[in-house]
Amino acid sequence: MKIRLSSVVLGIVFFWAGWSQAAQIVDRIIAVVNGEIITYQELIQTVRAFSGETPDQEILDRIANDVLDGMIDDIILRQEAERLEVKVSDAEIENEIQQFKARRKMDDEDFTRSLRLQGLTPEQFKERSRQEIIRQQILAYMVRRKVVVTQEEIDAYVAQNRPELVAEKVVDLQLVILSDQAFAEEIHKQLVTKKLTFDDAVAKFSLGDKEDAGLMRGVRWRELDEPWRVVLRNMTPGDLSPAFAIQDKWVLLKLIQEQEGENRSLSSVEDEIREAIMRPKLEERFKEYMAGLRAKALIDKRL
Repeated sequence: MKIRLSSVVLGIVFFWAGWSQAAQIVDRIIAVVNGEIITYQELIQTVRAFSGETPDQEILDRIANDVLDGMIDDIILRQEAERLEVKVSDAEIENEIQQFKARRKMDDEDFTRSLRLQGLTPEQFKERSRQEIIRQQILAYMVRRKVVVTQEEIDAYVAQNRPELVAEKVVDLQLVILSDQAFAEEIHKQLVTKKLTFDDAVAKFSLGDKEDAGLMRGVRWRELDEPWRVVLRNMTPGDLSPAFAIQDKWVLLKLIQEQEGENRSLSSVEDEIREAIMRPKLEERFKEYMAGLRAKALIDKRL
């Protein structure tokens, strides 16, 4: 009996030792940011939200470092917001979403399509809206001189983009959303050499929503941010785009069809013009600000 008991106890000891070691492997600290930890499981959860599914090891290895850097920046931004006592309510988030839709004259269907273009769920868009409000408030608090849009810039933008401003395009697109640039370029190569069809690329590799094999019909020009417009201006129906970055993902798109939409006066799109000019300026200013915060932060990466 003693031998049996000892065997059982020894077995339990080894079981718990093995379980503890496995737990450390499965969930471990992979970064410390100003005393706040990030665990491996938190990284997995972030990648799952990012991709819409549980990542396999190949995808995880490819994007883990970039995702971790994003998580570190999120913590630094949140800590800065707490220091400045910046708070964002649910009502402010909802108001930001409604203003986003109003600026681009979107109904609910248009908005849903816009989320698909960005590879986002409604929950992810709400979190991005929260972060955007925080960014705007921090910039307003910390940046002494405001970012302005001059009349000269407006005139130059109108001169360059007049045709698409007054006669809005409507396009049908098929798109693949991918995790990183190198992988996107490899998929592009396979599409060009016919080793892979676009439908198969969507089914096998596209992150998030794969509805209708990535096909999106009736996308209006106003729904597209500038990176999309830059690519589409050089395409004709049937063309395949190079890989280009949208948010923290990479996109390949195929232009299926293009047609002219409604005619608009320049005065009716004045807010759209100002936003298009203002957005990259604010983004650049915020990147500079975040770089300063990150340089001062105590960051210990262990991935």
